Amino acid sequence: MRLYKFLLLFMLLTFSSIAYAESPAVNSGNGFGGLIVKKEGAKINWGNGFITATSEVLPMQDTIDPIRTRALTVRQGGVESRKLLLDSVLSIQLDGRRKVSSLLKNDIKTMNSLRGFVQNSLLSTALAESGSVEVSASLNIRNGLSSIIIPPTIPFLSGIAPTISGKRNEGAVMLELAENGEVAGREATVHSGIIIDARGFNLTPVLLPLIYDGKGVGVYGPFAVSRESVLKHGLVAYMVDDASENVRSRVGNFPLVVKPVNTQGNKKCNLVLSLDAGVKVRAVLKRKSVVDDCAVVILVDGSKAEIVMEESTSEGVDVAVDKVDTSTVDSGNGIQEDSLDDKTAVPAQ
Repeated sequence: MRLYKFLLLFMLLTFSSIAYAESPAVNSGNGFGGLIVKKEGAKINWGNGFITATSEVLPMQDTIDPIRTRALTVRQGGVESRKLLLDSVLSIQLDGRRKVSSLLKNDIKTMNSLRGFVQNSLLSTALAESGSVEVSASLNIRNGLSSIIIPPTIPFLSGIAPTISGKRNEGAVMLELAENGEVAGREATVHSGIIIDARGFNLTPVLLPLIYDGKGVGVYGPFAVSRESVLKHGLVAYMVDDASENVRSRVGNFPLVVKPVNTQGNKKCNLVLSLDAGVKVRAVLKRKSVVDDCAVVILVDGSKAEIVMEESTSEGVDVAVDKVDTSTVDSGNGIQEDSLDDKTAVPAQ
């Protein structure tokens, strides 16, 4: 019995030390000053790409073995927070037309890969004043997760600028004019990145926004960068604090700053620049470092940094302290989901 208690205590201490050691990573990088979107215990930081979901579980009182009770409480909290995390990932807007959930609706293989990735998300614990245990699951959209939820069929780095009208010839003409302009060389030499000041437009953050010029021709988007760059850095970073040093770490010390003239699409996720601003942005995008690092920041209103996400994309699962139900759940989008169980999960590296 003593050996059993010792092993449980050792596991808890090890788990806590791992969470503590990794927790600074959640707040590092471009996270400070990033747009935060919250909903019912889950939040997405569109500045650094971190998603965090937190559940609060009250341990059973007056138990004979408090160490075992806490261990089971942490386990239950981990299952619930990872379920919230999965819901949050599925609710992410990929672009102006699609959510992640719609892409995976009939793709069982990719859905299973996503579930496995979420099940290995980092867990951390905290004791609330009420005596309950708060368990948080977190992961980063970039790198591993983005390679799962961003379809490989998207034509990255195609060089074919999309148009609002759908006519490709229009885009080819505008790109040729930009290449021959005198502005191109000057802007490309001076500026280290691009800041699009979209404050006041009530913009909706998405993974793959499109930036158009005044004639509706694409200036920046997946067509202008490689898939590898997007998976690593994210196509853009949504920030609320233009004075943050993390903005500079993304776009450098001498960014080109432009303001859009309008939004595009029903969800207000794409932006339209003036013709002059479009030419300047295309010129800066000629710098290899800007394109490789996706050195583009979209500024949004700080007062609206904490906005409410849309309704969760899947139904909740029944979770018990001693046993987790592994029956299949039918989500609101028709996705067949199994209950998340952390028996085999380990903290993400």
